[in-house]
Amino acid sequence: MKIGFIGAGKVGTNLGRYFDTKGWPLSGFYSKHYEDAIFSARQTNSHAFSELSECVAASDWLFITVPDDQLLTVWQEVEPLLTREYCLFHCSGSKSSAIFATEKAQIACFSLHPLTAFATKSVPLEQLAQVAFTLEGDQQQTQVKAAFANLENPLAVISAEDKSLYHAAGIFASSLVVGLATTAQEIFQTCGLPEAFAKSAWRQVFTQNAMNLVLNGPKESLSGPIEENDLTTIIEHLAVLSPEDAKIYCELTKKLIKLASEKYPERDYQFIEEKLD
Repeated sequence: MKIGFIGAGKVGTNLGRYFDTKGWPLSGFYSKHYEDAIFSARQTNSHAFSELSECVAASDWLFITVPDDQLLTVWQEVEPLLTREYCLFHCSGSKSSAIFATEKAQIACFSLHPLTAFATKSVPLEQLAQVAFTLEGDQQQTQVKAAFANLENPLAVISAEDKSLYHAAGIFASSLVVGLATTAQEIFQTCGLPEAFAKSAWRQVFTQNAMNLVLNGPKESLSGPIEENDLTTIIEHLAVLSPEDAKIYCELTKKLIKLASEKYPERDYQFIEEKLD
């Protein structure tokens, strides 16, 4: 089994680095920017291909690791070159393997999504070892699952129909958190706090909360007025927040009430719920 990558960005390069350390044989990388293929190949002890056809011919498993909006275009270039058995993968969180439309029965198509954000091409290997993956696809799934079991990363199978919902869940845990942190920073500045202070003051509480979530889970990480069933503080918050921020505050607080009700079934949150509607 030789693994080739079409696309030498952050996703492909990091996966290639990780697979290489696990002893998986890599054929190499192809990129429309040859210098990117050279960089990734050097990171993975593999080859930089100057032609797409060379990468395809040298590989048995092909990972098309390009931006989502380029997947179909690249696939249309790759598909005519597939003349034997291949396993095809893309790494989109939202798109299914159905984008690899082909009548060639010898082609097995999958989406394999790493549930993480690759900030650079050099993510530490110990972090890559903790990344969870989801696998979607119909053919030879047992063979592929067995191969990835050797990596010892968390792996779950997902249906094509659930890909968009799954991806939305990932966005809630990643980029939407950035939106919340930005909101906190803006509100600090609205209080008249110095800009430099506002940009850094939230970081410690954010980091501590994130650690609590990872170590203890959401229910045991509750804090603030919902943990204390404190209606007065919530009323005070809503009185000073902008309408836009108050809406966000209310919707997220409703989620916290669900958790708190499970944690403290003897408590009555009715008055808070009424204030949030």
